[in-house]
Amino acid sequence: MIADIDLGQGLRLRTLTTHDVALVVEATGTETARALWGPHPAGPYTPQDARAALKAWDPAAGGQVSYGMLEHDRLLGALGLMVDGPRSAELAYWVRPESRRQGLALRGINALTRWTHDELGLDRIWLEINPANTPSLRLADRAGYQYEQRLPHHCRATPDPDRDTWHDCMIWGHTDLTTSPAI
Repeated sequence: MIADIDLGQGLRLRTLTTHDVALVVEATGTETARALWGPHPAGPYTPQDARAALKAWDPAAGGQVSYGMLEHDRLLGALGLMVDGPRSAELAYWVRPESRRQGLALRGINALTRWTHDELGLDRIWLEINPANTPSLRLADRAGYQYEQRLPHHCRATPDPDRDTWHDCMIWGHTDLTTSPAI
């Protein structure tokens, strides 16, 4: 699940490891919402937070992997891939606040979706989106994902179990027709 993908125009998408603690700390420095790596409350990551998050997303463990979108040595965003079956994985994404609305998430999603189908042989990649997150819903559509279903009270709204609330989630899927068996 190790990737290093040239996105063009000086951008690349590569697997993040525990060696990238400083990149995560710097990238989340102006964040006020939750970033990709959870559970973590909203806001910037300390070096300890970043180390713990990257350790939890260690590619050697095989369950979930984090990929950074980098411009030179600056982390602009991240994508997370969480394998949930032999040929399926959930894809999550985050872009640092000052780099949003520049098409980075779309470039990253398109590249990682294609790479996941081609290199990992996964048939289905899916997104879990809060229905109130209109920009993410539009992004899923632009990336070629198809709306599948709405799951009532499926997603945790806060990482704090003492104030736990749940919201609906919309599931969007991308199926690779070249590797999926005919129905």
